[in-house]
Amino acid sequence: MKLSAIASKAAISAAFLCISTSSYASFVEHFDTPGALPDGWITKNLSTRNSTGNPWSVADGIQDEFGDIVVSPHAGDGMALVNYTSIGSGTGTINNWLISPLITGLRNGDTFSFYTTTVPNSEYPDRLEFRMSTGSGTDVGTTTTGVGSFTSALLSVNSSVSPGGYPEDWTKYTVTLSGLSAPIDGRVAFRYFVPNGGPSGDNSNIIGLDDFSYISAVPEPGSVTMLLAGVGVLAGLQRRRRNAGRAA
Repeated sequence: MKLSAIASKAAISAAFLCISTSSYASFVEHFDTPGALPDGWITKNLSTRNSTGNPWSVADGIQDEFGDIVVSPHAGDGMALVNYTSIGSGTGTINNWLISPLITGLRNGDTFSFYTTTVPNSEYPDRLEFRMSTGSGTDVGTTTTGVGSFTSALLSVNSSVSPGGYPEDWTKYTVTLSGLSAPIDGRVAFRYFVPNGGPSGDNSNIIGLDDFSYISAVPEPGSVTMLLAGVGVLAGLQRRRRNAGRAA
């Protein structure tokens, strides 16, 4: 099938449109460095008695009371962890956040995915929310139930905080953005949100998070370059065909 000059121009225009609208590359975070949060990720713990509670961390697995790893990372050398010690003592509400770096140009069709799990036969139910905020800020409120600017709830794992409701094997969750009126800048966050949690609470144990990914709906710059190269070849072939027609 021949590519007309009009089609060539349309393809080139479409390719340049992709270049002009693509503002952030897709990325994957494997949490592969135990003891250190990845660059750009932020923790905020607003749980009851949070001054003595533990924030999110990165470790080489979930350990039992003897220090033996009972849940290994989904892949690689590390995983993000958060647990009932978000509260320093007693019982209360856990409201513990892991916030992503700023993502520019979020738009409909972008996808997020991640894997999460807890320990086998957990007696204490957990809950994890996945939320989004617009703008560059990291405001999560000031109370144990506040969400600040992270008002868009994209997903809740075990929303009813039911015993046995949190996956006990690595399980993948995927969210596709929709309903945006225009591209926006923003952040996403994982919220460990458990009522009646803590060392003495009936809820909250431990959860792991791994292999987070953000996939932009806009082609990567490298893909656009390849597209332009392909369009150039096709346009060149079209010119050669026209020239050959004139010479015949």
